[in-house]
Amino acid sequence: MQKGGSGKSTAAVCLACELALMGKRVRLWDVDAQLGGATHWLNPDTGDQRGEPANLLHMLKGEASPDEVTYPTSVPGLYVVPSYTSLKQIELDSPPGLEQGIEWGINNTSEPFDVEITDCGPSLGRLTIAALVGTPNVIIPLKASGFDLNALTELNRTLDLTKSRVKPDLQVTAVLLSEVLKSNLTQAVFDAMCGDYPEALIMGIRQSVKVREASLDSIRKPLHDYAPDATVRQDFQYLAATLAGQEAT
Repeated sequence: MQKGGSGKSTAAVCLACELALMGKRVRLWDVDAQLGGATHWLNPDTGDQRGEPANLLHMLKGEASPDEVTYPTSVPGLYVVPSYTSLKQIELDSPPGLEQGIEWGINNTSEPFDVEITDCGPSLGRLTIAALVGTPNVIIPLKASGFDLNALTELNRTLDLTKSRVKPDLQVTAVLLSEVLKSNLTQAVFDAMCGDYPEALIMGIRQSVKVREASLDSIRKPLHDYAPDATVRQDFQYLAATLAGQEAT
């Protein structure tokens, strides 16, 4: 979504962790030039490099290979391509073929991954297009309590244009309604999403303070480590199992 705060990084990180715990080899691309939430939360092991380690920016500029910007995390089987605020410069000075950059990185990795996930920023710019091209099975996190029709309309326009002009196999795989409450508004949003995306999984993600705590500077632990019994974790376990089952069929 274009609007921040809809739970993009939470969904990407928690889904990636649960898939890795299922035995999948997973790589998470942090494509958020404004925040780098996945990088901060998962704190990948970049070694003893001084300054900013090789990251997504360097790969997109042709200064590093996909393998050189892929780092392990504390979760076995989960790797991260980190980004930092320096990624903002790519939108101002874009190299040729930026929209195909992540797809190129995926296809030119020495040891392919079972699952590739991109965590996008709130802007529907060229980096987001690159993420859509590289990982065309789209998951839309949407805050049910603050439903933004204009943002959703713009997102759908971007998806339609990307599908028709760049990536014909692009599809919405799931819509995640965060901050779900028992109210008429939530039901109305749910019904609207079922109508807009009839082939997608539409599900709610329960509110939990544990998710916010897990990503704090003082904690920075995956949800399954910090709060393994949290009800919201069950939602992401269900999501991971459902998507993994669809992939196998």
